[in-house]
Amino acid sequence: MASPVAFSFKQTPNAAKAYLNNKGFKLTFNYDEMIGKAHHKSFTVAKVTRVDLLNDIFTSLNQAMQTGETFKDWQARIKPTLQKKGWYGHKEAIDPKTGEIKDIYIGSRRLRTIFNTNMRVAYSVARYEQMQALTTATYWRYTSMLLPNTRDSHRAIHGTVLPKDDAFWNTNYPPNAWNCKCKVRAYSKAQLKKRGMSIQPKAPQSVASKDWSHDVGAGSKVGALSKMNLGTGLSMIAPNQALDHLSDSELKDRFYKTLSIQQGDVYIDKIGDPMMIDDGLFTKFKDGTSKIRKNDRHLYVDELAKTIADPDEIYLEVESRTGKSQLVKKMFRYFTNKNGDNKAFMALFTYEKDKTIGTSIYVVKPEIVAKKRVEKLIYKKK
Repeated sequence: MASPVAFSFKQTPNAAKAYLNNKGFKLTFNYDEMIGKAHHKSFTVAKVTRVDLLNDIFTSLNQAMQTGETFKDWQARIKPTLQKKGWYGHKEAIDPKTGEIKDIYIGSRRLRTIFNTNMRVAYSVARYEQMQALTTATYWRYTSMLLPNTRDSHRAIHGTVLPKDDAFWNTNYPPNAWNCKCKVRAYSKAQLKKRGMSIQPKAPQSVASKDWSHDVGAGSKVGALSKMNLGTGLSMIAPNQALDHLSDSELKDRFYKTLSIQQGDVYIDKIGDPMMIDDGLFTKFKDGTSKIRKNDRHLYVDELAKTIADPDEIYLEVESRTGKSQLVKKMFRYFTNKNGDNKAFMALFTYEKDKTIGTSIYVVKPEIVAKKRVEKLIYKKK
C-alpha cells in the first residue's frame, strides 16, 4: 500500500522556486505592516528601508533556494554584503514614513529567522499545492516535531486528522508561528485505517499565532507577478502644447507641485522606497545643462510626475558602467499616442551609498518600450 506523500527538502520543488521568484517587493518598517495574503504577493524584511538592500537579500535567498544552500552557507555569503551596507550588528533604523527611530540588532538569530521563514513558507506552499493535487489522499494529518521547545499548543494537536477541505487548514496549515517546524501529511482513508488513525469529528481550536493566522495555501492561488498586457486599454495621451511657453524653472516647479513636494525632498513611492527628487532628473550628467526640453519631454511634465506618483510597473535592473555594477530602478507609465502606438513615460533612479537619486525621466519611443521592460519586476499596478 502506498506511503504518505513523499516530499524531499533536498530537491527544491519548482513550485517553491516559482513562489519566491515571482514575488514583488515592499519595504516595511514593522513586521505587521503586511498581513495575510499580502505576504504571498510581496517580499519584505522588516526594518530594511532601501530597495537595493532588500534586493540583495532577496537575490541571495533566491540563489540559496535554487542551489539547496544551507543557512550557514547563506549566512556566510550574505554577511559581507550586509556589513558593507551597514545592516549588521547594532544600528539605528529610521522609519522613512514617520521618522520613528528604533535600536535593532542584526545577527545570526535575525538572519536565521529571515532564512527559515522564507524557505519554510515557500516549501509549505509547494507542499500544499502538491497535496491538493492528490485525488486519493483526501485526509491530512497535523504533525508536530515534539521537540523540547515545541509549543504546547502545537504539541496538543499532534496527530489531528481532518479532511483536506476542512476550514481548519485555511488558517492552521503550518508554519503557524515564527520558527514553527510542524508539517502536514496526506493519507487516503485506507492508509488511515491500516495505521489505526482516526478522523477527528471536529477541528481543534486554532493554534496559529496572530502573525501567522492566514492561508498558507493561498500562496499557490495568488497569481505570479507578471508584466502588464499593453495590447489594449491604454489611455491616449497627447503632448500639452500649452506648456511650451513656460520657462525651464516654471516647468520644474509644476513638476514638483504635481508631486506635492519641494525640490530636493525625499519622496516615498508605491513600494515604500524613499527617493530624493531634485533637478537631477532634468539635467545632463556630464555638464549639468538642462534637458527638460529634449525630445519635447517638457510637454508631458505633468504625466512625468504622475509616473513617479502612480506607476504602472517598477523594475530593477543591474547596469554595468565602466566595469562597475549599479542597481537602477525603472518606473513606467504606459499610454498610446494618436497613431495608436504604445509608448511609455520612464523615470530612472540609482542607488548611491546613502541615498537614492533620480537620474532621468523621459518619454520612451514605441520601438524600444519592450527592450526597457527587463530584469526583475517588483511592482505592478492593480
